[in-house]
Amino acid sequence: MRSLFSSRMTCDALLFLFLFAASTRAQQVNNGFNVKTHPSMNIGLTTTDDTIYTVDITLGGQDFTVLLDTGSSDLWVNTQGRDVKLTNTTDLVAGEVYGLGQVQGTLEFAELRIGDYVVPSQAFINATQVSNIGAPVDGYMGISFDVSNVTGTILQAWGVESARTLGRSFITNLFAQNASLPNNFDIQLGRTTRMDEVANGTFIISGHSSTFGDVTEAPKLPRVGSTRWTVVMDEMRIDGERFPFNKSSVTGAPEGKVAALLDTGFSAPPLPPAAVDAIYKSIPGAVYWATGGAYVVPCNSSTMLSFVFDGQEFAVHPLDLALPLPAPIIKDGKQTNVTVCLATYQYLNLDPTSFAGFDLILGDAFLRSVYASFDYGDSDPMNNSTTTPFVQLLTTVDRHTAMAEFYEERTAALAGMPPTIEPSQFIQYPLATAAGSNTTVSSGSQTDAVSGALSTDDDGRSGSSDNTLGIAAIALLSVNLLVGLALLGVTVTMCTRSMKGKSVGSRYVPVRLKEAAPLEEDSERGVPRYSDA
Repeated sequence: MRSLFSSRMTCDALLFLFLFAASTRAQQVNNGFNVKTHPSMNIGLTTTDDTIYTVDITLGGQDFTVLLDTGSSDLWVNTQGRDVKLTNTTDLVAGEVYGLGQVQGTLEFAELRIGDYVVPSQAFINATQVSNIGAPVDGYMGISFDVSNVTGTILQAWGVESARTLGRSFITNLFAQNASLPNNFDIQLGRTTRMDEVANGTFIISGHSSTFGDVTEAPKLPRVGSTRWTVVMDEMRIDGERFPFNKSSVTGAPEGKVAALLDTGFSAPPLPPAAVDAIYKSIPGAVYWATGGAYVVPCNSSTMLSFVFDGQEFAVHPLDLALPLPAPIIKDGKQTNVTVCLATYQYLNLDPTSFAGFDLILGDAFLRSVYASFDYGDSDPMNNSTTTPFVQLLTTVDRHTAMAEFYEERTAALAGMPPTIEPSQFIQYPLATAAGSNTTVSSGSQTDAVSGALSTDDDGRSGSSDNTLGIAAIALLSVNLLVGLALLGVTVTMCTRSMKGKSVGSRYVPVRLKEAAPLEEDSERGVPRYSDA
């Protein structure tokens, strides 16, 4: 079986967003909001750069920070050097293969604590091999559905009944052990601020934020398919104009509509190329940078993008459509530092033979604009349901003030950065390879230059497309410019190992706009050590 993937996408999405996070921290130009909710209910989500959203867990008595991922199901943790007290061990080998990156390790069991919730014996992959996973976390915790590698590994080794009870993810394990708990979890992603480098968000199990309690009155968006949090999307609108998608590739999607995966593991949402073209061609002055494989947008311009679900329109905040990124160019024979704004919405380029069940992915750059409640209904751990799981959404964007907020926040962010440059001019200049270096990179040689840099990674992989390499070049240069050569090796590693994103912050507060059968008892305790079986 394959993973439902998290933190996936091409290297370009992570690298330029990650590097922007590093640069903005160095220059103190983060802006944003922290989500406020009832502290006793909220387990909490944390981000330091609007790139990776993490939750703290205690596994076998040891504390870890893991990425919270609605796009996958399993828990894997790198426990190297930690004294994790295991409740059971096995000799089974399990792994996760993502859009980019993979992990492998032995299947183990340990007590898992998250907030006030405890699972006495949770299955997890004790990762011994981690490749191309560069996110600065101890692991990933999936909260999707139990069609996963852990479940599949146990199914093949010990059969259906063992898979039903031993192979559950944390969230379904919790609901199986506590039949009285409502089968939902809610998420709202926070945003970093200029004053607070850490943004706190919402992760609530079996309840709702008091601020967004009426999410229960929102339309129920039923899951399409059986393995992911994929829902039907009516349409996409750009400045109020409908964009027509092609016929959906997903069985069960109604005529004229498409299937959208809601995935906290993706920082930059990948859409069909024609949709990305339509978004950025609506912004005057935006041009496609062929070498980089992304649009470059005038930093003081944006558009109103929205997605429609069950007749309700959800606006994306204009701040989340492009990212200011410092870059060194060679102008008149000298290095000049400028700021360019790169698009966040990216071309969907995942292999359709490996990743199916959706037409597009709405990641963090969309999810920051909504409060989302994910409800399993009466789905049991093996996806047998008497009711269909569903998602309910509330908007947190005020369309009437969003563009004014964009101008205010973007102006504040740019004030601490190098001068901006028009996109049409930027793509004409070569890039410097390193701060203080006389070496230049032209659009024709950029790929080779970065390919050489990527080969220095400790796992020896490049594995990147030309688009990836183009973004990698500018991102590597930005690191050299802003935080010195010491970060160059880290950046190369991040490029080849992960795919996370960074968005421009905002100080605005989320608004409330109104228009917009019990499971079997857990049986993991007291089972013999599987390594002894």
